[in-house]
Amino acid sequence: MKSKGVFWGVLLVAIGLLFVLRNLGYFYFSWHSFWRLWPVILVLLGISLLPVKGFIRIIISFAVIVLSVVFLTDDQSNSSYNNWYDNWNWNWNDRDWNNDTEDDTDTWNDQLLTEDYDSTIQNAVLDLDAVAGTFRISPTDSYLLKFEREGNIGKYTLDAENAGNSVVLKLSMNGRKIRSGNVKNDADISLNPKVVWDLKVDAGAAKIDFDLSPFKIDRVDVDGGASSLRLKFGDLYDKTDLRINTGASAITIEVPESVGCELQTSTVLSSKTFDGFHKIDSGHYQTDGFGSATKKITIKIDAAVSSLRVERY
Repeated sequence: MKSKGVFWGVLLVAIGLLFVLRNLGYFYFSWHSFWRLWPVILVLLGISLLPVKGFIRIIISFAVIVLSVVFLTDDQSNSSYNNWYDNWNWNWNDRDWNNDTEDDTDTWNDQLLTEDYDSTIQNAVLDLDAVAGTFRISPTDSYLLKFEREGNIGKYTLDAENAGNSVVLKLSMNGRKIRSGNVKNDADISLNPKVVWDLKVDAGAAKIDFDLSPFKIDRVDVDGGASSLRLKFGDLYDKTDLRINTGASAITIEVPESVGCELQTSTVLSSKTFDGFHKIDSGHYQTDGFGSATKKITIKIDAAVSSLRVERY
């Protein structure tokens, strides 16, 4: 018993020193990488149960901890992260978002991007890299697109590619860097209602609150791990397709009663509410008169969600 007490005492001291050294800046590791090492706890627990002398258990445990530290520091410096959270690089003085540690007077908090409206444009595609934060949509007659945001993760860039009477607008983040412990990214997107829109949204871990009822929407594709997703559609276009592939925890979709709606789901749900829909077969629902409706909205959802609500208004 005493031997085990010494073992766990040494282990707690070692882990405590690990965090102290991180906070003092002697080396760095990401929290995501740290939590990836949770199986080490099982390894250490197994070592404590080995029928060997206490000092041998301590030496083995110390070696495991050292290897874990090497992994944490090496993983931070050499890995190419695919997850948006892992791409946040802590640099308190880099106001230009260019990995330059020299501070300057440029502001990083507010941002305004615009694309002028051209009456020859009939169709537009918005490709949005949402990453994190809150995103809303509203109409504007002054621009084709206006993007206003306030936040503490990298700056956005707006690129436009024209092809005849169509244009593709790409809103993407130029690096993903956090300026403080609390993520803030509050964005308002204004779209011109005179054109037909396609939306492609990489939702990340964002809160998406899009009132699309003032717009002619051809297609919406949402991909990512959004924690909250609300989409409201109107009846200004004959046929609208919505595709959602995400791990969102809550999805709310509003469709007008004047439009026929079909819903196909492949989800793991804790709750679902489909007001005004009739079940056709497993995961397949339709509103009354969908086949003969002149305006239709088709919805396909592939997600692991805790709640899914489709409402008629």
